[in-house]
Amino acid sequence: MTNQLFRNAIGDGISFSVLRDPKFKHNRLSVHLIAPLDPKTVTGYAIVPFLLRKGCKSRPDFTRLNAELDSLYGASLTAGVSKIGANQVLTLSISAIDDRFALGGEPLVQRCAELLRDLLTEPLIENGAFPERDLDLERQYLIDTIEAEINDKRSYAVAKCRQAMDEGDPAALRKYGTIEDAKKITAKSAAGSYRELMERAAVEIVFCGSGDASPASAVFRKAFAGARRQAVKFAKSRVKPAPEAARETVERMEVAQSKLVLGFRTGEKKDAREAAAARLMCALYGGTPSSKLFMNVREKLSLCYYCAARFERASGVLMVDSGVEEKNIGKARQEILVQLGEIQNGNFEEETLLNTKLQLINSLRTVGDSLSALEDWYLFRIVTGEMYTPVEDAELLSSITAEEVIQAANKTGLDTVYLLTSKQ
Repeated sequence: MTNQLFRNAIGDGISFSVLRDPKFKHNRLSVHLIAPLDPKTVTGYAIVPFLLRKGCKSRPDFTRLNAELDSLYGASLTAGVSKIGANQVLTLSISAIDDRFALGGEPLVQRCAELLRDLLTEPLIENGAFPERDLDLERQYLIDTIEAEINDKRSYAVAKCRQAMDEGDPAALRKYGTIEDAKKITAKSAAGSYRELMERAAVEIVFCGSGDASPASAVFRKAFAGARRQAVKFAKSRVKPAPEAARETVERMEVAQSKLVLGFRTGEKKDAREAAAARLMCALYGGTPSSKLFMNVREKLSLCYYCAARFERASGVLMVDSGVEEKNIGKARQEILVQLGEIQNGNFEEETLLNTKLQLINSLRTVGDSLSALEDWYLFRIVTGEMYTPVEDAELLSSITAEEVIQAANKTGLDTVYLLTSKQ
């Protein structure tokens, strides 16, 4: 896999990137509006891509929009919201077969680009507002999505620990915002959020696939020609040191299984090699079926139903989350820290380290199996400013030594303990 991204500026804060891979028979074209996470705007911005996918002035209803997609050989249109570090990413994407496979030789790349352009630049806004019916449907969808996150107690607990670690920091905000703010969104305020994004958000347009991207590039160059914008830069996550004493938070709900989450700080990373060592350390600690947490806390000692670690590269945060019975909370917490100490002291086999590397490298090899995975990989690199390919990343991981893993573990300190448990 030797995929490489080619990125060019086509306007003020607007870039068009191309990632070609001849093995695919289709293409994916996405527009990403990227803005710093802000409690005042995060919820209002989150509804925008879902309103944009409802239609545009030239295709003012779902019937006509779907007819257009059908004429593009069943092209698919999707919208989404994600987070990269301290940035909110609002996405509108279209996927379709390449021009080579069109029976009548239709210019599908160009037509898909024109549809995506129209949805983005000519939304269904009249008298300064989105249609009330569309707003009502998408606002309820947004509320339901936020509620679904809360109902997933594992994800909820991790998010609450993250918020406790970085209270007041934009990076701690959830990507969809809050239910309270979602209920306040109006047809006019949503239109205002759209206008703000078009004026201020960084715009990353990404073409992935086997086709010729030049027609799509031409469409968007023309669309944004002469546009007056005051685009903001990508927000950088703040990397903080661990405090002298860990903070502790207990929340009680009607839950059958307690959720114990430990948030660690891994310190500033001076280069990609240190970051790779921290990722490998995290995987050895709790990121694979052969990891310390899985083999000892879960399997050998049976202290939890699950216990896993994840590493956030942008912020240097390592999260360990587990599902435990109330009687085992103290023992599980102690053993999670004991297993980190094992890595800090170098108590792991070289063979285990090698197997962990191979598992991470195998996961990197799957990045090239789908266009969406490739796009996500490179969008993260664009936003964080660390541009390298999955192959280069795999080569870097394979070269990390046991000593570097030990050093990464010894730079890791406990910041916050969050417990979600039953009511007494």
